[in-house]
Amino acid sequence: MHNNEYLRAFVIGSSFFVFAPFFFAVSRFDPKKTNFDYVSYTLLAPIGLGFMNVISLIIAKLFHLSKRMRYLVISILAPTYVTCMILFFKLYNYTKKEWFNHIWKLYLFYFIVVNVNLYLLDKYV
Repeated sequence: MHNNEYLRAFVIGSSFFVFAPFFFAVSRFDPKKTNFDYVSYTLLAPIGLGFMNVISLIIAKLFHLSKRMRYLVISILAPTYVTCMILFFKLYNYTKKEWFNHIWKLYLFYFIVVNVNLYLLDKYV
């Protein structure tokens, strides 16, 4: 295993083209509905996204996944993990309808960002 692969995965996963869509989306949330500090989010999110990409590389190597399958798998696992964390830490003050809306949009958002932005960066950088 080459450490450079993992460093590369972290740098790509934490790059502007990956975290910027998340920053924009979260900046649009109603502050009365959130129980977290946006500044802390902006510091932690790129690190989390970088590690997510490293984890996707580890999973891909472990299960011999193609790049396409690697990103498809992580685009399902990552929002599942995020959903568990936001529920566990009670990060939002939502009604049931708002929760449902947030969660399906979260999966869709991850699917697009991971399978387009992240995949293309990994392919061409």
